[in-house]
Amino acid sequence: MNLAPSAHGTGAAVHFCLLEPSRTAIGGYKIVYEYANALVKLGVPVSVWHSGAFASQSSRGLRRLRRRVGAIVGWWLLGGRRRWRRDQVPWFEVSPQVATHASPLLPAMRVRPGDAVIATAVETTPFVARYAEDRKAKSLALIQHFETWAATEEFIFSAWRSVDERIVIAPWLEEKCRMAGVSSHLLPNALDPTAFPPGPPLKDRRHLVLSLLSPHDYKRPDVVVAALEALAQLRPGTEVVAFGQATESPVASDVVRYVPDPSPSELRSLYQTAQVYLCGSDAEGWHLPPAEATLSGAAVVSTDIGGVRASMADDALYAPPGDVDGLAHQVLRVMSDLDAAQRRVDRARDRLLSVTVENNARALLNVAGLRPTDLPTES
Repeated sequence: MNLAPSAHGTGAAVHFCLLEPSRTAIGGYKIVYEYANALVKLGVPVSVWHSGAFASQSSRGLRRLRRRVGAIVGWWLLGGRRRWRRDQVPWFEVSPQVATHASPLLPAMRVRPGDAVIATAVETTPFVARYAEDRKAKSLALIQHFETWAATEEFIFSAWRSVDERIVIAPWLEEKCRMAGVSSHLLPNALDPTAFPPGPPLKDRRHLVLSLLSPHDYKRPDVVVAALEALAQLRPGTEVVAFGQATESPVASDVVRYVPDPSPSELRSLYQTAQVYLCGSDAEGWHLPPAEATLSGAAVVSTDIGGVRASMADDALYAPPGDVDGLAHQVLRVMSDLDAAQRRVDRARDRLLSVTVENNARALLNVAGLRPTDLPTES
């Protein structure tokens, strides 16, 4: 695609397209907001465009119509517009320099030649490709998962091919792009170290195992609960705690203590208290909670999936997906050799901190072909 020179000069803009606004924390949204904050700090104009109408782009016929109608009803009749006008993103501090928008309709973005338009979910990708091409802008896809729950593999690969560039957050997604016959740029997620400061060393923590309980089937809440209950039985006195967005515990368990929708400070305290963070998912893009727990000083035990290997490499202990007993015994292995576990935590923490949001933002600009001359130089 031949791009015209930026109409902004050094003010070439970046536009992110997200699905409908979320009242609760979503990892993929958080990554986008962090990019937006970092880019405006570099002097780049940034807009974030939310729309429930994007969800209809991967559907056809009656299903597509229902999704569009549902987006409009949710916005006007179910309070979406009112909530957005009141507090926009209540769970994340988006910089006031970032222009945030929300609508039940496909957005009419103010895109100029030379801007970059970035899809953040497969449903947003075809729209971004068409919109950017019509306006002589550059189209990108920030690929954070292989979203087969939202679209078919054929649709996903076609969507990825439609944009100019692709950024992936994990090596396993690089491989998916190769399968689709397209190139990609690997930018692993960066974490804010001030958001997850280290707690006490493992030897000074209680025998407490922490995990996320999500309603999504691929995150295997059944495996998580079964593994936590097995641990409580195998090692009496072990505390097993789960957290999630549900306001009431989604499981009936006399063993698992549930923390509903923890605030950032509550989540930070949980991570700093836990000796082990347990992930039971069948698939993840680049799973944030194990990395956040590691920065906070917890050891990680996980199913052996690319989305955890991407952040933890060999510094977690793994069991096959769905293996409840394997996960429980790997947790016991951590607790039986805290010195080895501490060495893994320290290695992983150093590696995670070597990736910064600012450097990722600069790399994103490079992929997008935006090199404003007034950007500050790296120290």
